[in-house]
Amino acid sequence: MKKQASIILAALLAVSLTACSGGKTETPATTAAGETSAATEAASTAGGDNTAVSPDNDFVIALQADATHLDPHVSGNGVSNTITNSMYETLVWFDENLELKPLLAKSWTVSDDGLDYTFVLNEGIKFHDGEPFNAESIVANYERAKSDSSLRLASQTAMWDSVTVDSEYQVTIHLKEPNNTFLNKLAQVRIVSPKAIKELGKDGLAKQSAGTGPFILSERVDGGYTKMVRNENYWQDGPKVDTLTWRVVPEDGARVAMLQTGEADIISPLPAIQVDKVKDDASLDVLNLGGLTYRYATLNKNYTLADGRKPLDDVRVRQAMNYAFDSEAYTQVVFQGYASVPTSLFASSVPYYAEQTPYTADVEKAKSLMSEAGYSDGFPINIWVDNTTIEMQGAEFLKQQLAQINIDVNVVPMESTTIADMTSAPEDKTEVQMWYVNWSSGDYSADGSMRNILHGDKYPPSGYNTAFYNNAEFNKCLDDALKTTDTDEITKLYAQAQSIAWEECPWIFLGVDNSLIGQKKYVKGIKYRPGGTILVTNIELVH
Repeated sequence: MKKQASIILAALLAVSLTACSGGKTETPATTAAGETSAATEAASTAGGDNTAVSPDNDFVIALQADATHLDPHVSGNGVSNTITNSMYETLVWFDENLELKPLLAKSWTVSDDGLDYTFVLNEGIKFHDGEPFNAESIVANYERAKSDSSLRLASQTAMWDSVTVDSEYQVTIHLKEPNNTFLNKLAQVRIVSPKAIKELGKDGLAKQSAGTGPFILSERVDGGYTKMVRNENYWQDGPKVDTLTWRVVPEDGARVAMLQTGEADIISPLPAIQVDKVKDDASLDVLNLGGLTYRYATLNKNYTLADGRKPLDDVRVRQAMNYAFDSEAYTQVVFQGYASVPTSLFASSVPYYAEQTPYTADVEKAKSLMSEAGYSDGFPINIWVDNTTIEMQGAEFLKQQLAQINIDVNVVPMESTTIADMTSAPEDKTEVQMWYVNWSSGDYSADGSMRNILHGDKYPPSGYNTAFYNNAEFNKCLDDALKTTDTDEITKLYAQAQSIAWEECPWIFLGVDNSLIGQKKYVKGIKYRPGGTILVTNIELVH
């Protein structure tokens, strides 16, 4: 089928999506008027004489999905990290400009051989349970990782060899071998009170916070909301609100309505199809935070048909699925142009990105590859997807595209927590066939953007490689890149890794969407990282 026919299909789907969601926006070429750009503090009141204020001092953020767990050593999805970041802190962190800065540590030095990192810690900090933060806290958190390999913390600290307490407020982390992403990974290691680790465990930390952060957990209703109170003993200049509530609102229209009525002060994400509607409201601001969120459909190579064949184990089938998918139409229909066609395995803003030749829509080529592989009649397959509006729209678009090559996709919507549980099953027990994924690396590195979802050592439950992709050359490129400090060599290795996986197609490469957020103009002090991470330390509602 030619490009023109694909665009007609996109137009038909656009009509259907518009009917469901209401409204439509122009395709943005740059940050549009009325929007705030990425990596800026959303503190200015743009335009108009609006004097609306929050009716109380409860700051409400409406999110599309829920956290999977509130123990920061267990949680791994983006929503969990966003929510737990308001209660727990790390030795180092990324600010709104993605610059690595000290946090619980006030400085650090590195040995000449790159194996020892010595941190001088801030003093006078207490955990939510009243316990002091000190060097022993780092040891206790590392010991927890060593004693429970199922924790996400275990993979985050896998490169550590040992931890030495030099003094009450100085600690040295010894690595097994040099690793140039150590500090990036360390920015994900949230420190928990040693007493809470011992007395509360996973179940207790799901109900009671024990970090050093600006907010303390107050109430939690799974699938409903997470409420926190301000930490009155916070060690830095903190928030100026009494409470912070994260509400789970999967339906796009409902989130927008909450923003307009003042039930929510921020909504994330703001659906692209509603951008114009929000921009036209004088009491609201739209923030376009650029693209870090990568969307793909994982293809489990082990998926077996009733006749015993494994279609996704054939690279020709995987390539055919990519040629059948019109990424350009996808960005327009599903994201109203607030997205871009993927040209590698992660967003172009991530260091060491290497551009690849896109899989331009070519249905005839896709059909030819399917015929070569012996699948001209196609096959049935399930795709798991979060039961949110934008995810469902994307999965339905993918279903229509693959129908062109006789692949019958059954879209299976699920709660995000259910998907998190089911995709963590090991290879011999998993039921995943395809999974509609949005992903961005929390450490903003090339390694973090590939390893956990594509490396052969990262099959679930230790990672998210639900394609069960395992290419020895690809794995070696990632492993070797960590051990060198030669920038040219790192560039070469990461480019080679991207080229290998791009050719082998363990996924259908869908798109890179911009992070869109809507907020009330009276919101002050909030900051965002590119990609949409919300930084709440200094939030304020101006009355």
